Amino acid sequence: KAIITDLIRRRGHGWTDGKRVPLSDNTIIENALGDKTDGAVICVDDVVHELHSVGEEFAQVKGFLWPFQLAAPRSKFQKEKLNFKDGGDYGDRGEEMDDLIRQML
Repeated sequence: KAIITDLIRRRGHGWTDGKRVPLSDNTIIENALGDKTDGAVICVDDVVHELHSVGEEFAQVKGFLWPFQLAAPRSKFQKEKLNFKDGGDYGDRGEEMDDLIRQML
C-alpha cells in the first residue's frame, strides 16, 4: 500500500475535462469523483484505498487516473536483454517489484 501511496502522491495525474491534471489537491479528486462515487472517493487516501483493496469504486478511480510516467531506473539500458533471474532487467521480479518502482520514482 505504501508504494501505491508514493506513486499517487509523486506521479499521480487524473483526467479532468479531457486534460491531464496533477493530483496536487484533494479538491481535484473531489470535483472529479465525488458525484460519480456518491462521496465515497474525495481525497488521495480514498483513491489509494480503492486501488489497494479493489473496492466498489475501483472502476471509477481506474478510469479517472492517467497512466503513470516513470523514469528509467538507470541512465543507460543494458544492451544485452537478460531475464531478471539471469542478472538482467527483464522478467518477473516477484517481491522485488517495489524496489524497482522506488528507483523509478
